[in-house]
Amino acid sequence: MKSCLQALLLAFGMALSFFTFAGSLAGPATPNSGAIDAKLVRASVISTVELLNEIYVYPETARTAGVEMLRRLEAGAYNTIASKQEFADRISAELVELTGDGHMGVMVAEGDEPPTHVLQETVDRFRLNYGFQKVEVLDGNIGYLKLNKFHPDDEAQPIADHALAFLGGTDALIIDLTECKGGSPDLVRHVLSYFFADGTSLWSIVDRDGKTVYEAVAKAGVGSGRFKRDFPLFVLTGPDTASAAELFAHTLQSYGKAKTVGQRTAGIAHLVGAKAINEHFVGRFSTYRNTNPVTHTDWEGKGVTPDHPAALGDSLTMAIRMAAESKGRK
Repeated sequence: MKSCLQALLLAFGMALSFFTFAGSLAGPATPNSGAIDAKLVRASVISTVELLNEIYVYPETARTAGVEMLRRLEAGAYNTIASKQEFADRISAELVELTGDGHMGVMVAEGDEPPTHVLQETVDRFRLNYGFQKVEVLDGNIGYLKLNKFHPDDEAQPIADHALAFLGGTDALIIDLTECKGGSPDLVRHVLSYFFADGTSLWSIVDRDGKTVYEAVAKAGVGSGRFKRDFPLFVLTGPDTASAAELFAHTLQSYGKAKTVGQRTAGIAHLVGAKAINEHFVGRFSTYRNTNPVTHTDWEGKGVTPDHPAALGDSLTMAIRMAAESKGRK
């Protein structure tokens, strides 16, 4: 086993893929047992590292993180792990630590269920009504939309359309993303299309080789033409504003289509996919990154900085005041 580990370290040093080692190192299958022995811990660490090296969006970061995990493995750092859940928790924390990427993680495989990066919601504000918590017209004809998740479900788009149609007659709009944990880039694109001319480049997706594999553009025929014409728009953000919600705020901010109000966002920008590490564990790995056509970068690790900083408890009040002042200027 030690010779295999040395071969893996050598492969890392030469920046080579070593995905073929996974099958030969896997221990006997015990998918329904919560216990884990030293052999399975070792095999699972090595399988995690090889998969990281194969698909992570930044190959050099993957190589460096993988070398450190293998060093820790050889030093006995994982010898006390006794259950699958403990393994998942420990390796998740180390992947985040070593890559600086908050999307990374390991989950215990659920029987024969296919790997998925989509987490099941249990909290009502993320689960009910597809995350659309509140739609109202405030004093002064200012629209207010509180959205807690960009749901991947196709039914979320009609809900978005109904919400924005209701707010279409307002003089300014506040979109509250302070509790929005992210979600579907497709719904982000749909809602952004209300505020951009048809065909506007919104963002691009880049693979680990630096190649653009997809360009998101504003959808044709979506939304009110009134929203697209420099409509006074304010987006509330905070430290819990993450991932797809940051994509939404960053895109509007970069084009000068909205003012962001509140606090810096979480700084989680990469696109995530799920892949089986082995029959016992599933990994969540960042496989692509976003680039903005204006800034030519993303918000990974740094977040979206608000145009107008404010305490979370004060951000809505500030945005309402700014919205009231903006009426009639556009």
